[in-house]
Amino acid sequence: MNSVEILNNAQLKPTKARIAVLNTLINATNALSQPEILAQMTSQKEFNRVTIYRVLDWLSEHRIIHKISTDNRAWKYQLSLHAHDQDAHHHAHLQCINCGKISCIHELSPHFSKSILEKYHVEAIDIHFKGLCEDCFFSTTE
Repeated sequence: MNSVEILNNAQLKPTKARIAVLNTLINATNALSQPEILAQMTSQKEFNRVTIYRVLDWLSEHRIIHKISTDNRAWKYQLSLHAHDQDAHHHAHLQCINCGKISCIHELSPHFSKSILEKYHVEAIDIHFKGLCEDCFFSTTE
C-alpha cells in the first residue's frame, strides 16, 4: 500500500508533505528520528524541520505512525501496521545498543488482568528490549 492509499483509507487529506514523510517511513527498514527523516528528504527542499515535526505529530495523532522513545530522550517514528486500531501500539521494541536501530516486535504484546483494565484505559505501551541487532551481533562474533 502506498502513502496516498494509506491516507485515503483513513479518510485523511494527502498533502505533499504528509505523502513525502510517509513515503520515507514506508521505505525505511527501521524506525527513524526526525533528523534522519529530514536527511532522507534532502532532494525535497520545500520541507524544513518544523514542517516535518508538524507532519510527524499529525501522523502520530491519527495513528498512521507511532512514536518510540529512545535512550537519549529523542523520538523515533515508524509506520503503524494497523492504523486506527486501538491495539496498534501495544507491542514491544528492540533497540540495538551498538547502532541504535529500533525494531517493533509485534509478536510480543502485553496482557493485562481484567482488574487492571477496569481501572485504567491503556493508550500506549512502551516496552523496550536492549541488545544487539542481527547485523551488530554477527559483526562482533566474526
